Amino acid sequence: MSASFGIFEPYDGCDIDDVLLHMTAMAASLRNTHNINIAIFRCLDCSWAAVFAVGKEGSQSFDPAALNLPEPAAFIKGSNRKVKIVDSGYFRLNSQETSKSELFAQLSLGNIVSVRRIQCKSKIQDMLSYSCLAILKAYFNQIRGIYSYSFYDSLDGKRIIGLAVWDSIQSALAMIKYPDKNPALPYWKGAGATKLEYHVCQVVYATDTCLAPNCSPGFQI
Repeated sequence: MSASFGIFEPYDGCDIDDVLLHMTAMAASLRNTHNINIAIFRCLDCSWAAVFAVGKEGSQSFDPAALNLPEPAAFIKGSNRKVKIVDSGYFRLNSQETSKSELFAQLSLGNIVSVRRIQCKSKIQDMLSYSCLAILKAYFNQIRGIYSYSFYDSLDGKRIIGLAVWDSIQSALAMIKYPDKNPALPYWKGAGATKLEYHVCQVVYATDTCLAPNCSPGFQI
């Protein structure tokens, strides 16, 4: 699965509501011209928002151009300097685990999600990518309150992002409150990760491709 991911902040004089208003309008427009699913996250401290876009089922590829995935810059067109990009790129799925109660990983409107960002040098991305897979296999079932965790490698070889879906804000924040319980942190640092960030967000927009009745808008990842 290929994906595009970007983080956006408001320019001075604007706020997160200006960012979300513009980005949701652009997402609604892009979903009509691209065969993609889109989710928008708002960071809990309201300092930034993120866009995560993937090809719809049946259109998966490692080539983002083949999927017609929009560049993150597409979400700031016409914003009149209200929205700026602070990070963006194309990614491919590395590894994924879901809880026993979930048939597949899904992003739905209202979900609490965490965004893990691992920055690295390209020569060690493969090693860090393998560690993400190994850590999920070894420790996922020990994490309380988690529905799914997915890691994505950047195509430029410099970043890995992890998207986790949680049952509550408290469960997601436990990773910050009790960092000593995260066995991956010392390994990633020792392996040469140049920067590690972890943020808790809420899904404030999601493409509606759910097939179940009475479910919130959302899609499988």
